[in-house]
Amino acid sequence: MLSKGDNKYFWMELGFLIFLSFGITLISDLEYSAYEQHSVSRFSEDFGYRLITESLELLSFSVYYWVFLKRYVAKRNVMGIILCSVGFVVFDQLLDKYVSNWLIAHSSIVSDELRKRSLRYLNDPRIIFTFNYRLISSIFPLTGLAFLVRSLTQDTQMKELKEQQLLSELNYLKAQIHPHFFFNTINNIYSLALKQSVQTAPMVAKLGEMMRYILYEADQKLVPITREITFLSNYFEVEKIRHKENIQIDFDVQGLQAGYQIEPLLLLPFIENAFKHGLEEETDTGYVNIIILQTENELILDVKNSKPANGSAAQKGIGLQNVLKRLGILYPGKHRLEVKDETGEYHVILTLQTA
Repeated sequence: MLSKGDNKYFWMELGFLIFLSFGITLISDLEYSAYEQHSVSRFSEDFGYRLITESLELLSFSVYYWVFLKRYVAKRNVMGIILCSVGFVVFDQLLDKYVSNWLIAHSSIVSDELRKRSLRYLNDPRIIFTFNYRLISSIFPLTGLAFLVRSLTQDTQMKELKEQQLLSELNYLKAQIHPHFFFNTINNIYSLALKQSVQTAPMVAKLGEMMRYILYEADQKLVPITREITFLSNYFEVEKIRHKENIQIDFDVQGLQAGYQIEPLLLLPFIENAFKHGLEEETDTGYVNIIILQTENELILDVKNSKPANGSAAQKGIGLQNVLKRLGILYPGKHRLEVKDETGEYHVILTLQTA
């Protein structure tokens, strides 16, 4: 069974073969009738003759192209191309002399003059092979078509292969994010449980909601931006529970467009990084400020976090390394990442083009 791409090329090839056998002859006959016979209507007198000869020509072209030429072109077999082209000239001339002339001589849709002429050619013992005419009128065009289709097919295959490789890489990167995220969150719950904190149960409930999102929605190619924000909101609630009251945590969302969709878990590693490396060593004060803003053409993530004097918020964990790779795959040339690593503060601005 032909694939969609193969079927597309099949109809293009068939159309070219029909034009080469019927179309060019039709144009040539019309020009001859108009300029030499001074009457376009004279063309109709040869209609039956052309119907027979060009139908056989189409058959000859089809056998040559699909059975032999295209196969040798695909294999880059130059000798095969040459031999099948020589064979095509011999086959075409024999088809024209014996089959075509016999059909015309016994056809009722051809004039008496043409039937007599074809019968005369049929009985002539001589066979004339005109290689040069066939080289120009059919072999060169059909060989060019075969190389064109081969090139288009290879381009399509390379594109499909690249898409499959990118999809495999994305799935691999996303698969790494899930255990990384759960490992960090479970560590947080463990710390609260050791302290017998009353916040342990609410934190487990939030984790359950996040797990449902990751297990049942995050495997999709795209999710509504509102669902992604709901997930991030739960993550912020978990972090608020974990940190002291004097730690400032702000999360602001502006201008969301309900119909917009985003790659799931794309923003999480930047936010996770801010908490992990911005507050893990703070004992008294610290802050994480997050703004997610959507404009008509862009989605902007603005993350600021305090940086301990003896720490570095610029560390790159597994999640952040993965998301940088994912951005290169999903938004090539359509994203901008600004990082400001200053004394006491780490600032990241991610901009995604949405239109």
